[in-house]
Amino acid sequence: MKKRIFKALLALGLSTALLVPASASGDTLISRSYLEDTYKPRLSTVIKDSIALATQPLVSAAMTRLDQYFTGEPGAWRTTLGFTAQNSAEGDALSLAPGAGLFWTSGAGRLTSGVLIDATAGREIAVNSALTAGHRYIADGEAKISVTAAAQWLAEGRWMALPGGGAPVISFTDVPAGAFYEDAVAWAVGKEITNGITAVQFAPDNFCRRADIVTFLWRAYGKPEPKSTTSPFADVADPDTYYYKAVLWAVGEGITDGITPTQFAPDDFCTRGQAVTFLYRAAGKPPVSGTTDFVDVPAGQYYTDAVAWAVRLGITTGMTTTTFDPNSNCTRGHIVTFLYRDLK
Repeated sequence: MKKRIFKALLALGLSTALLVPASASGDTLISRSYLEDTYKPRLSTVIKDSIALATQPLVSAAMTRLDQYFTGEPGAWRTTLGFTAQNSAEGDALSLAPGAGLFWTSGAGRLTSGVLIDATAGREIAVNSALTAGHRYIADGEAKISVTAAAQWLAEGRWMALPGGGAPVISFTDVPAGAFYEDAVAWAVGKEITNGITAVQFAPDNFCRRADIVTFLWRAYGKPEPKSTTSPFADVADPDTYYYKAVLWAVGEGITDGITPTQFAPDDFCTRGQAVTFLYRAAGKPPVSGTTDFVDVPAGQYYTDAVAWAVRLGITTGMTTTTFDPNSNCTRGHIVTFLYRDLK
């Protein structure tokens, strides 16, 4: 009987060190009192410690993101405490992230896109429906509201107030309404992270070059001065190029080290694996645990942790539910979308 219990416990993966009472001298007899009073409490501690160890990277990453939400600048994504009152003029706009709450105090506004639940009335409101003063709303998905008369409202969660309906107004003919990158392009242009390839074309489907992505990152982080003003790369030698400081900054921060010690390949296309890795390193390489469901992201690759991190933070969901396609070239539309989801 004792042997059967012993084998069963081993089959559960439990340490034999927990099976022997501290006071025992070679006697492995298991009693009910030992299981209840000694083994079970010690096992509980082991399990709790293991869970804490496994989840700590996710908690740390979440807290980092939370800090970003609390320290947003006016007009940018941020989180308010205690439903702080906000005022909007006619023609302004309001964008709510999924899960954000809204209390419409006064004035007039209507839902222009997305899904908004009227929690007071207990129903979903239709697009183009007017908001009702005194009602509470919850965004079930991203929701955009147009202010049609001076209004006061209170928001909680992630939101963006857009004076004048949202600057910048982009008029790229190749950025259609409803495209997955529409908001990302507007954000990137407004933050002066990038602009179009012409006044009317953004070229979202064009492949992004390595020089461009490090420049986008550098601008998104406020154009910091690089640690060194001397380039180690023979193909990044002209200080007057738009990407010179960006490349030096990225090298100094450990974001990239080039394709060789002397070649950065600024005109090469950036792959999806490289793109998320640059973002991951720029974020400080927060610890990650576990793996993704992507069959084309094996363990041990330079982008493995970066992809897992990006998926957990909602920066990307992959090309399909089972593939990330890390070696494919990344488009401009995807690049600005990754940046938008990471830094907005």
